[in-house]
Amino acid sequence: MRLLRQEIRVKLTPVIALGCLLLVSCDRSPKHEAPADPASAKAGVATAVVTPTADPLTTDQLTALAFRTAWGGPPPIERNEGTGNQTDTRTYRSGKLIAREAGRYALISDGQGGEGHVNSGSLSIHYLQRTGDSFTRMGSWPGFLVSGTFGNPPQWKIRTDLTPSPTLVAEAGGTWQGYSCTWAHVIELTPDEPVVRIDQIPTSYSDGGAREEGETKSMEGVLIPGQKGKSMRVRYTGDVDATVVYAKVGESYDPVNLLDLPSC
Repeated sequence: MRLLRQEIRVKLTPVIALGCLLLVSCDRSPKHEAPADPASAKAGVATAVVTPTADPLTTDQLTALAFRTAWGGPPPIERNEGTGNQTDTRTYRSGKLIAREAGRYALISDGQGGEGHVNSGSLSIHYLQRTGDSFTRMGSWPGFLVSGTFGNPPQWKIRTDLTPSPTLVAEAGGTWQGYSCTWAHVIELTPDEPVVRIDQIPTSYSDGGAREEGETKSMEGVLIPGQKGKSMRVRYTGDVDATVVYAKVGESYDPVNLLDLPSC
């Protein structure tokens, strides 16, 4: 009997083990997985950040390339400008790029004239189209504006509050027998070409250098926006307290209320 029990125990042991293995392998009840890490879930759907490609050319390199394209060579560029007694040799050593739209640029170059009081400086304008690392010249207006004294080119800046396209406001001046004056030229850089909107606006006056005694007279004028594309104004202060309105008539802006302003 004892021997029989041992045989039964021995025979049952493999059967029980096999049953346990079958139970484990056949257990198909759903398993509860650990919740996903919220940070990992967010990382899985994160939008890729696109870093803009930097311009391969520095501002100086871009300007130098534009100057060569505009003038056909590196600075300095010398040109004989004007006619008759107004002829002068002007030297262009630098320019400044003005970004416009769709890869288009305007290059404004300063022209230095002779050293005499009667000599004027100048501004030349070129329109350029950029494609990659090169420019194509689209328009050329050398010596577009001639103004000033002692050969100095006009001082200029770009404004966007006066006309539909960017506006180049160039100021020049001088002193004659103690009377000092400055004036401004208003040029709109339209898509096709630069257009003079106002030829000359008096912007300052002083007779301090002409008077040995007595009160001096002076005024200052500031160009301020009106209705873009239709009007602009000049506000005068000092010995002249008034505002002159310029309204668009054809291609130019003409004064509506012309004042008798002191001049040199």
